[in-house]
Amino acid sequence: MPRASKKQLSKTIYEELDDHFSYLISSLQSPNDIDIFFNDFLSAEEKTMLTKRLMLHLMLESGYQTPAIKAVLGMSFETIRVHRNIWGKGGKTYKAMLQKLVKREKAKLFWKKVESILKPLNLALHAESDMKARAKLLNRNYD
Repeated sequence: MPRASKKQLSKTIYEELDDHFSYLISSLQSPNDIDIFFNDFLSAEEKTMLTKRLMLHLMLESGYQTPAIKAVLGMSFETIRVHRNIWGKGGKTYKAMLQKLVKREKAKLFWKKVESILKPLNLALHAESDMKARAKLLNRNYD
């Protein structure tokens, strides 16, 4: 994944760049402008990284546990642990924005897809002590 340069900027320069970046992002008016900007500004790898990070935080906000997040997003336990800490330190505005995304109508389809990915995992977890779960798992009947 992309990494920031190890060469440090002066605090003044960093703050000025941060201000410019915030201004630029806040000035994007339409979803189309935002999409065009990020498609031109970010590499495919950076866009994937940020998208997966957002999904990780949304899954944490929705109460998903580490094994489920790992199964859906293919992230390491360490990445999930680090971001669980970041997510946990998020302020009220950050949490409100995540909740807004979690409740978004389009997100409901995403959560259904997440649950369909997790059904085999849940059956596998219960298969040792539940014959019905074991039979469903063996027959690939995940409903």
